[in-house]
Amino acid sequence: MRTSFPIALVVASLLAAPAALAQPKHDPAAADDLFTRGKELLAQGNWPEACAKFQASMELDPAVSTLLKIAKCHEREGKLALALHDYRAALALNRTRPNQTEERRAELEAFANAALAELEPRVPKLRVVVTNRPAGLKITRDGQELPLAALGEDLPVDPGTVEVVAEAPSFKQEKRSVVLREGGKQEVSITLMPIETPSTAPPPPVTMSPNSEPARDRGVDSGSSRRTIGFVVGGVGIVGLGVAGWLGLQTMSKVSDSQQYCDASYRCKQPGVDLINDARGTQTAGFIALGVGAVALGAGIYLVATSPSSRRIEVGVGPLGTFVRGRW
Repeated sequence: MRTSFPIALVVASLLAAPAALAQPKHDPAAADDLFTRGKELLAQGNWPEACAKFQASMELDPAVSTLLKIAKCHEREGKLALALHDYRAALALNRTRPNQTEERRAELEAFANAALAELEPRVPKLRVVVTNRPAGLKITRDGQELPLAALGEDLPVDPGTVEVVAEAPSFKQEKRSVVLREGGKQEVSITLMPIETPSTAPPPPVTMSPNSEPARDRGVDSGSSRRTIGFVVGGVGIVGLGVAGWLGLQTMSKVSDSQQYCDASYRCKQPGVDLINDARGTQTAGFIALGVGAVALGAGIYLVATSPSSRRIEVGVGPLGTFVRGRW
């Protein structure tokens, strides 16, 4: 037997319950038939289809008995936390339902209380603790945001793997995964660590022993690396300019090919439009290659022109007299 009540009372009692939020067209007759069909399917052991019928009946005409059936469906599916909510919601609705005999009210309340007494010890509990709470802290549990006021509380969850994610601006994201079993209770403790920024401290000074000499005086060419880099960068610039020229030729070719598809008023058929669009893309790529090539060539010339020359001068006396020897 289904025990129905006005839609307004369902909305006021269930608040965020999915069946109440949907608020479809009120159809008690169809709801009764669906409820009866659901019980038949349940008697046959066909739980998936039976649960679907109960859910459809609840949407057409919410009823305490239907909600109790849905709670049992969720319990069988392993959604213990949701089943716990369904039983509690059914109890609350049963106490406020009008035009109900006390005998029927007591019968439904006894059934819901018995189901709750059996279910509550099975529901796992998870407590999330964040040792520091920086500004902008956000906690999600299996993708659902958890209010900060819920931190530190034992909250019911479904059995299985639960992922907790904590994040805040300028802090590293922290993830924790725990596996909860029926009747289990676990705590996840998280400490957010700030994101390290690169050090801006100046490098330590270079110290030299009294007998050491600068690299240039030992004949090491300090400008060779700079010149090498300059030649490489300049070579890249030359290649970029060559690519820009080739893309320019491609652009002109595509524009020329498109003219056969266009009339004197510049109205073009689709092949001509496609060629013009391709030409525009090629032209843009050519401008980019030209800019990169010019900048790279200029940078290469600058590096080569401004690289210091390596010089070493030695003065001494040899078999043939005094000599001066150097390298530039």
